[in-house]
Parts: sequence; structure tokens; C-alpha cells
Amino acid sequence: MSEFKKTVRQAQAIDLLSGPAKCSALFGGSRSGKTFILLYALLIRAAKIPSRHLILRQNFNHIKRSIYYDTLPKVLSLCFPKLRPRTNKSDLFITLANGSEIFLGGLDDGPRVEKILGTEYSTIWFNEASQIDYSSAQMALTRLAQKNDLKKRVWMDFNPPRKTHWSYWLFEKHMDPSKEEPLLDPENYVSLLMNPADNLDNIDSEYLTLLESMPLKERARFLLGEYTDESDGQAYYAFRRDKHVQPVKREQGTVFLFEDFNVDPGSAVAAQYIDGKIYCFDEIFLHNSDTYKMANEFRIKGLGGAVIIPDSTGANRKTSGQSDFQILKEAGFTIRSTRNPFVTDRVNNVNRLFADDKIVIDPKCKKLINDLEKVSWKNNELDQSGANKHLTHISDCLGYGCWSLEPFNRTTAKIEFQTPTGRK
Repeated sequence: MSEFKKTVRQAQAIDLLSGPAKCSALFGGSRSGKTFILLYALLIRAAKIPSRHLILRQNFNHIKRSIYYDTLPKVLSLCFPKLRPRTNKSDLFITLANGSEIFLGGLDDGPRVEKILGTEYSTIWFNEASQIDYSSAQMALTRLAQKNDLKKRVWMDFNPPRKTHWSYWLFEKHMDPSKEEPLLDPENYVSLLMNPADNLDNIDSEYLTLLESMPLKERARFLLGEYTDESDGQAYYAFRRDKHVQPVKREQGTVFLFEDFNVDPGSAVAAQYIDGKIYCFDEIFLHNSDTYKMANEFRIKGLGGAVIIPDSTGANRKTSGQSDFQILKEAGFTIRSTRNPFVTDRVNNVNRLFADDKIVIDPKCKKLINDLEKVSWKNNELDQSGANKHLTHISDCLGYGCWSLEPFNRTTAKIEFQTPTGRK
């Protein structure tokens, strides 16, 4: 092996990648040495015992150009000049002298990735993970099962994306992006920030000057390695998981269903209004739904006969010729007359109630909690773009209920329902 000198940060990266955690991420600015040191570590790992390893990126042509034809030859030449693996350019993999194989693939290449995922691996590395959706990553991880003496590892690298991306929640918040609850094993998810300033021995000073001249948001991401908030701010900023999420027991008395009329998803929050507080004890979140399915789900959950505080558009929206309100009334539910407020007023009202500690949410309301933590403003609207397309609906439900039960001017609200016994 030639005299390859790691930077201080690259040495820290090696310690992280070889440490006890199963899933490690190197994140940070552009040209910080992340890909180089990951490939270096992977080649060492593959040389230990005969094994298979996989590098995945969203786009096949990108991984082909950036790693197979660029970074890989550089690492081999500088760090392992005597290694001389056999290359297969048609199927994009290399074979080491001990029989170990390193495959490269793009998730946008269906037939090729299907072939790759037909075997098992000891390491799966997601290159530029910020471009990959979580479901695709989870699918690939089912192949991390090769039987040998190597500890199975998941590696990732990325320029920090928006804070709504799953990588932020997984590594910074230690939240399971699919279950939307705290990780059971947070110690297995570790990360290291690597920035261009950590790699000055290997990059041109003019490149650093270029990064420093970028607009603020781009500079934060590609120079400083910071997760970006391309929104105009968190919508429900007054919500605090540690403060407002507590076990809620359903009491005797009126049950309210705050409902948003939508097909995918159909959503509702089940709550009670007790002593001036709103207690959310359950939620309904159905994909490819309609009002008949929602009504049936309400009954299954023991919520038949509840008072529904709806999105007022349900009076006109129709399913099979009937309005949503008519369907719910025929199913035995009471519809409370409402008028949708302006979106900003509705959101501000929810924040006011959180600030006043007038909303309590049971931990089982995972979709609602996720919404409250992730929904953001963008161009004066609640952001539903890209990965956020299923957000806003269930927090809208909460907003409708809060506006009806505890509007800004509470003295004008007509509250006509059976009050449950007070909580102690």
C-alpha cells in the first residue's frame, strides 16, 4: 500500500465506519472527502474475507460516472496500487483477488437493480442518500444478509437535504421515518459531519472561494454542511413532543371527530373537550379512502355516534351522488355546523392553544405528531410538495376541531354538547 495520508476528519470517519454502530452516515459539504474515504474503507473490508458489497445511488448513470469511472480508479491508484481488481463494465462490478465483489447500481434502472437485489450483501452503501426515498432504501436493506464473519453494515453519504428528509429524522432526531416514533436502537445510527474545510489538503483553494460566494442557502448546504429549511418556517412551532404528548384516557361523554375530507389520505382525529382542554386520544389515517370507508373505520374503532367537526367542504363534496355530510348522518353521526377559517388563522389558533397547554395528544396519534413536527410554510402556503404530499391533512383535522371548540374569541362560540367528567 502506498503512503496515503488521511485527513483528521477522514481518520475519524474510519473510526466511525468500523465502530459498533450498524448504520453510519457521512454528511456535509461538497468535496469534503466523504465518497473517497467510504470507498477506501469498503475496499479494505472486502479484502478481509470473500464477500459481496453493494453501492446504490438513485441514478445509474450518475454512479457510473462519479464512482466507477472517477473515484474508484483514484482510490485504487493512490491507496491500493497493487490490488488490481478485475472489472466488469457491462454489469458494473469489480472482483478482488480473494473473490470479493463490489457491485454498483442505480435505483432508476429497474431490470438491473432487480438483478442486483436478487443476491445478499455484507455492506450496503447508499451514495448521495438525500436523493433516495426511504421505501427504496428499506427495500434494498432486505438484502443485507450475506452469511459470513463480517459485521453487516449500512453506510450513507450525502449533502444535507431539507429537514423534512428522512435522513435528518433518522440521524439527527433518531426517529423511525416509517413508524414516526423514536428509534428502539438509536445507538446503531451514528453520523459524522465532513466539510470542505476538513479536506483542504485535497481540494483547490479556488473551489472553497467558489463555495463561499454562493447564496446563503446553497452556502449553508455545500460549504457548511447544514440541513436546510427551504420553507418559510415550521407551521406548528409551539408544539413540543416532550410537553404535549401524554397518554390520554377516553372518558365518558361526547367524543368529537375532527375530519378532513380527502381521498388519499382520508384522516380524522378523535378527541374530547374537557375543562377547556382538547384531549386527542386516537387518529384515523386511510389511504385510497372515501367517506363510506371512513365511517366504517369510525365504527370499528368504537366511535359510532360521535360528533363530527368537519372540513366544511364536505357539505358539497360528493361520494356516489351523496354529499359527505349526508353519508355520515345516515351512518349515525352528528355533523356540527362549521365554516373553514383562513388557513393562517387556523394554524395560529392551534399554536395559541399549544402555547397555552390546551392540547394533549396520545402517543398513538403518530401521524398527527409527525405532521405537527414536519409541516412547514412555503410561499405563504402549507407545503405539500415532493415528499410532503401526505402531510398537512391530519393536522388540518386538528385545526378544524380547535377552531370550532376553542376559537380566538371563545365567548362567541356556541358549545352545545355533553361535557365529560373533569380530569384529575
